[in-house]
Parts: sequence; C-alpha cells; structure tokens
Amino acid sequence: MNEQKYRQAEKTLWDSVGLSPRESFVTLPRIGVKVRAQEVGEGEPVLLIHGGPNSGSTWAPLVQYLSGYRCLIVDRPGTGLSDPYPIDRDNLAEFGDRFVGDVLTGLGIESAHIVASSFGGMLALRSAAAEPEFVRRMVQMAAPALAPGSATPAFMRAMGIAPVRWLISKLPPNQKGNDSIMRQIGHGATLDAGGFPDEFNEWYLALQKHTDTMEHDGGMISRMVTWRGFDPADSIPDSVFAGVETPTVFLWGEDDGFGDEHVARGVVGRMPNARLVMIPDLGHLPWLDDPVAIAQQTNGWLAASDAPRERRSA
Repeated sequence: MNEQKYRQAEKTLWDSVGLSPRESFVTLPRIGVKVRAQEVGEGEPVLLIHGGPNSGSTWAPLVQYLSGYRCLIVDRPGTGLSDPYPIDRDNLAEFGDRFVGDVLTGLGIESAHIVASSFGGMLALRSAAAEPEFVRRMVQMAAPALAPGSATPAFMRAMGIAPVRWLISKLPPNQKGNDSIMRQIGHGATLDAGGFPDEFNEWYLALQKHTDTMEHDGGMISRMVTWRGFDPADSIPDSVFAGVETPTVFLWGEDDGFGDEHVARGVVGRMPNARLVMIPDLGHLPWLDDPVAIAQQTNGWLAASDAPRERRSA
C-alpha cells in the first residue's frame, strides 16, 4: 500500500470537480472496525455507500451536483483507506443489518438519507429493513448486489476460479482491463463516446495499485462467487425487501450488466414503498454515465414528499 500516491490521485479527482472533502476516521461501534469518511457540503445528511471493488471517491462526479446536503462518503471496510473486515456468507446479513446504523452512530448522526450502489445497495436495503429509524429517504443506483434473478458479469465469475484469480492478482492494473470491466457492466455507450474523465481513470488505477481494496473486496467477492456466478440461495430474501418501508427510488440504467428491466421490476415489486425509473443508455453505475441527470433525479427524490409510482426517463 502506498497511501501517499493514492491520496495524490484522489485529490486530483476531487480537484477536477471543484471540491475538497473534509476527512474523518470513525470506529463502527458494533462491527468494531475503523472506517474513513469524507464530507462535502452542508445541510441534511446524505450517506453514500459504494459498491465493489471500489471506494467512496467513486461518488465525486455525482456529489459535485448534489445541492443543499451534507454528503457523507464512506470507504467501506477493506476499501480505500478504511481498515479491513472479512465478509463472507456467514456474517453478511448481520454486517448489512448494522452497517448504516454503525456508520451514522460513529459520525454522531441520528438519521440520514441514503444513496447506494451495488454491494452498498444491498447493505442499505438490509439496514433499512433492520433499523429503519436511521434511514429517511433512499436512492438506489441500479441493481443492488444479490438481487433476485440478477446476472454475474464474466469478470466476477472469473474471480471464483482460484487459478484465474491468482493470475489476475499477478497482473498490473491497466486501463484496457478496466475498460473491459466497465463495458461488461453496461458502460459501453460512455466508452464509445470517449470514456470517463482522465482524473477518474487515474484515481481508479491508483485505488487498485496503491491500496488493499482489490485484496479485500476482491477476496470477499471470490468467497461468494463461482464460475457459474453468485448462488441464487444467497439472494436478498423477500423478507428484507418487504421490510423496507423507507421511500425508495431505483435509478436503473437499462444497460446494467447485473440486471435488466425484468430484474428491476422484480426488485421494486417486492417492496412496499419503492419507485422505479428506467433510464436508457446508462449502466450499473449510472452517475458515471450522466452525473447531471442522475443528480437531478437524486435531488428531486430526496426533497420530495411523494413521487409517481413509475416513469421512464427520456
């Protein structure tokens, strides 16, 4: 790990969006691990929970357009500059149930809105069902991890094959490989249009090269996946979806490599107070494709008292 080099690339990313986050480290009281949080802005608190393998600064392109909120951007345990915490099938449910409450308690905040993606989306759903008092309104970015019926992209299935995983670990990260992953999860249109900003690409390469994120988050994925994909038995239970009373909107890119509109409707249909917005030409991390449009949707949902049951973005 080379923290200095990672911080340099991360600062360049934040500078490119005109922001300078405030940093703190807090210990999650029940989970018992120290995590890093970055804060941007003032106003109602919004906790942003990223997917994997990734870290909190992946939200920088979105946060620059969120107005009137105190954005709390956490590095999940084992990612970015947070301490490691081994997650597997045996402790995933308990970890998810406690995660949001522990982060907010560690930060001294009673409750917050949630914006979450992928693995972070699954944690947010579990937390909202188990401890609803911590969660105000929620924005889910496309398919949460382990959504019923979801697909597993090839790069994740490869992580479930020990020799392939070992070989990948010996190869230096490179932009061509990252572009391949982005294409697999639905960001081909953005790549074909010129790709992501250089500052974002350099930050993500630095995350892979200079932190232990790939070892820890990649290890978690490898413990839960096989060459066939994730075991359907590990899917988020219907009881969790049914238990989420939090007003929730799913901003779901139609090109999401983890799940199409059929999967999206299945997820939203399991929840008592959820809305679905299907958005053409966006992938699994939709704010990376169109941060302005996704920020507008997010700002609108967090400020609203109600919203239509379903609508399709133009």
